Amino acid sequence: MEKKRRVNEVAEILGIERETVSRLLAKYKFGGLDEIVPKKPGPKIGSLAVNRTEKELEDFICVKAEQHRDMGPQTLTDLFLEDYGLKIDQSTVYRILKRREMRYGFGYHKLKKKRKAYCLNQPGEELQMDVCFPFGYERKECVYDAVDDCSRYAFAKVMPVHNQSGAIKFTEDVLKSFPFTIKASRTDCGREFGKEFTEYLRAHGIEHRRNPPYTPQHNGKVERYHRTFKEKEAIRWPFYEEREELNYRLVLWLQHYNFSRRHRGLGMNGLTPAQKLLYAAFSFPLQSHLQNVTGTLQLNKF
Repeated sequence: MEKKRRVNEVAEILGIERETVSRLLAKYKFGGLDEIVPKKPGPKIGSLAVNRTEKELEDFICVKAEQHRDMGPQTLTDLFLEDYGLKIDQSTVYRILKRREMRYGFGYHKLKKKRKAYCLNQPGEELQMDVCFPFGYERKECVYDAVDDCSRYAFAKVMPVHNQSGAIKFTEDVLKSFPFTIKASRTDCGREFGKEFTEYLRAHGIEHRRNPPYTPQHNGKVERYHRTFKEKEAIRWPFYEEREELNYRLVLWLQHYNFSRRHRGLGMNGLTPAQKLLYAAFSFPLQSHLQNVTGTLQLNKF
């Protein structure tokens, strides 16, 4: 003989609301046990989401992710938009790489452990300076670079000599080009940043900060700029081009780097260096060394 209970009794036994019991009973009468047995969440086996990315595009994303193992989903998104005109959300890139078991799955390890990063709050607090050799040491020309720690705003110039006089001449151009007052300059222990260079900075009220030997991580912003510059720009430079032509190419590159290229480093939040400078100018309106930022940036851009 089949026993029956009231809805209130079943609700009390199961510890649920009577409305829930009534809803489960209606589902049972309509479809049997299959209607009330909980199902595994997520997409069903053999089914695809209606908005899933096309296979050809997924394959393309995976190929580029494999070629650029150092790039995360957000940086890859910027790469697709800048180089290929593809607007793809970073969450889409993340899901594709995880679904294809290329990254972020069980046992996944990053290529290297990131060092603790920092970012200064105001432009001009510290300017990182260094020298790079896009052509190696076969040509005497070198490229002096300066990057603002806060905004990543950069200035560079191809110089004919690699010594203190070249560093001083480059710093003169830096002081004319940067739209804010420079309080300190950080360099490595290279011979081009010697005693004469330190005295020149002191005469202009700039503190000279030297890195400990063999610690390029203290100049992380300018070192990262070097990598971007060599991979994106200098690799296309003709080896025997005149220095004036190289400086012209460098000016065009700096226009792109400062006004168009979005940065994903700490404190940048996808802003360009010029946008970060404007943000700082409005965030610290009482700082006199930022008062002319807006007008200077407009002049530099055009």
